[in-house]
Amino acid sequence: MSVFISYRHTNRSDALAVQECLSASGVPCYLDVMDEASKVTSDITGLITQRIRDASHLLVIVSHQTQGSWWVPFEIGEATITDVRISTFQIDQLPLPEYLEHWPVMRTYGDLTQFVLEYRKDLVATMESFDRRTGMERVLGTASRRTADDFHRALKARLKG
Repeated sequence: MSVFISYRHTNRSDALAVQECLSASGVPCYLDVMDEASKVTSDITGLITQRIRDASHLLVIVSHQTQGSWWVPFEIGEATITDVRISTFQIDQLPLPEYLEHWPVMRTYGDLTQFVLEYRKDLVATMESFDRRTGMERVLGTASRRTADDFHRALKARLKG
């Protein structure tokens, strides 16, 4: 389970700060500037798509600069196709487009602590669904599965306080 950090390159320092905060809490992150494959591939679209599919969570860094990005909406679209958990980290007071309000919006580094707590719940749920003896995923009833919607609801509740 890892977090794909989506951002506009003009917000790289903010993305790096968020990545550092999450990594310090033991949360593995994907950030394209740290991926050697992204520097040598001729198929960046395919690589980004695969990295998002490999991630369990997408965290979108949003600022007034994001409005000019074509990649950030593409990455959000790719994440919505699967059961990837989507959250936003807003670094300025720009009014967000309505579709981003659908997912949890974090505004402070303290909010990232709440994200980490919900991430860990997902991690535990994933580990409970995996049979270590056989190496296979257990078939669980829907009541014991934690979905992206469960994550979104729980994180929104935490952020409201």
